[in-house]
Amino acid sequence: MNANDDSKNINSALLIEVSKLISTSSSSSQKITAILSLLSKWTNLYFGRILLPNNQTMNLEIAYSYGLHKDKIDAGQYSVSFSQGLTGYVWRSGQVALVTNVVNEPVFLTRIAEPIEGSIDHVGFISVPIIVDGKTIGVFSAQRRANPRRRYSDDVDLLRVMATMIGPILQRMQNRAATISYNPHQLDRESGRWVELCESHGIIGSSKAMLSAVKMIDKAKNSNAPVMILGESGTGKELFAQMAHKESQRNKKPFVCINCTSIPSTLLESELFGHEKGSFTGAFQRQIGKIEQAHEGTLFLDEIGDMPLELQSKLLRVLQDKQVQPIGSRNAIHVDFRLITATHVNLSEAVMNGSFRLDLYYRLNVIPIVLPSLKERSDDIARLAEYFLDHFCQVHDSNVSFTQGVYEELHQYAWPGNIRQLQNVIERAILQSENHWITTEQIKQSLQTESMVNPESWDLKKQYEKSDTSSQDTLDIAYENPTFVSRSYSYVKESESENILNTLKETKGNQAHASRVLGMTVRQLRYRIKKLNLTNPYST
Repeated sequence: MNANDDSKNINSALLIEVSKLISTSSSSSQKITAILSLLSKWTNLYFGRILLPNNQTMNLEIAYSYGLHKDKIDAGQYSVSFSQGLTGYVWRSGQVALVTNVVNEPVFLTRIAEPIEGSIDHVGFISVPIIVDGKTIGVFSAQRRANPRRRYSDDVDLLRVMATMIGPILQRMQNRAATISYNPHQLDRESGRWVELCESHGIIGSSKAMLSAVKMIDKAKNSNAPVMILGESGTGKELFAQMAHKESQRNKKPFVCINCTSIPSTLLESELFGHEKGSFTGAFQRQIGKIEQAHEGTLFLDEIGDMPLELQSKLLRVLQDKQVQPIGSRNAIHVDFRLITATHVNLSEAVMNGSFRLDLYYRLNVIPIVLPSLKERSDDIARLAEYFLDHFCQVHDSNVSFTQGVYEELHQYAWPGNIRQLQNVIERAILQSENHWITTEQIKQSLQTESMVNPESWDLKKQYEKSDTSSQDTLDIAYENPTFVSRSYSYVKESESENILNTLKETKGNQAHASRVLGMTVRQLRYRIKKLNLTNPYST
């Protein structure tokens, strides 16, 4: 095998590694920097750099690089005018440029070349355009030592392919920068701290309503008092519960989560409290309950409003006695855990109609945290959309970007399904996209379809929201009980009846299972059954 064959094999292996890197969950900037690092280490193409246009100064400036001096980059010493030099030529013409020896090339501005092994002699320079949809959006350059056994054409082909792979990443980042005005450096010091805390836990956003909730979690982190997270479906209650655990003193211990609607009521007691072998039919071995699993850690009970009354009284006893007794056992087990609950239902109303215990409600509602709906944090929609775009492009191995106007369409929609609905819309748009673009028309059609089935939802009155949040230095603030105001509900269509009945038959009347199949919550399914006067085919 000759040197040229070796070069082709290395280039092929490198492109495979770059493809794998692009599909990871790393940030876009981390991916690009890692690609330039691989380029240097695998092929001896040194000082890889990506220059992007600054239309105010009419210069091409280093945006990403590997091996270049940071001080020189900051000082703008690698910047090139649109109208000057080899890099400027590539930007203007969209053509590849190659210099085998920069010292002998009069058009080359040697100030942007770096010595290789201490010498600038016999240094080659390759520069290729980064083109997306026929438009040059940047320039990708690298240096190499002149080597007659290694063909320049192989390196040119390699850089061109890599530029094609990097282009969509840059395009998405440029679209986001042009559309999203968020700048963490423009926030005040305290708000910037809350934004950093959010991002460290994978929570996207900087709106005042969301940061208020984050601030409450931060202030409660050293307390063992129960936290109740209130918010509409799809607002990210579990993410905030995980944040509360990870920021607490119990973060080295288990975080145990259970959704009270996802498990049939007949099995929920066993899941929570555990059971002994032989305690009931089907109990073939001892099972440790979720409460015991959460010992010294955090127990998160999602959708606590749907917990049956008989289990509510048993949970209250556990909270009072700090002991749990598995089904079929005569011995109580000491437990020490912090409790976080979440609900999207009106617990005040549930207490009034007798479906939720008043004494348990007061036990749980010590530190209430209200999560805003997506409509209330509309400033975050563009950033969330960009985040989901980047995430699902990786999941589905796709390179897709938004066309102009998409963010405006997303911003105008009410999002009754909140962040979960936005996530689904973006993923669907990626899978249905053509020619690597998600168009405004495509989003309009998708949102029109979404509008046909609006989930039932509610608005929390903002009695928790203080006009001067900076004065909330302690948690000893007396909160009133939350009240709820109904939001106008879209008409339920008669055409839904057949689908609901068929699904109930398939799931043998299990409403929790049927609601998941139908893509709605149990409460939404029950509302439709009531409005359409349907009879559960498996009800007695």
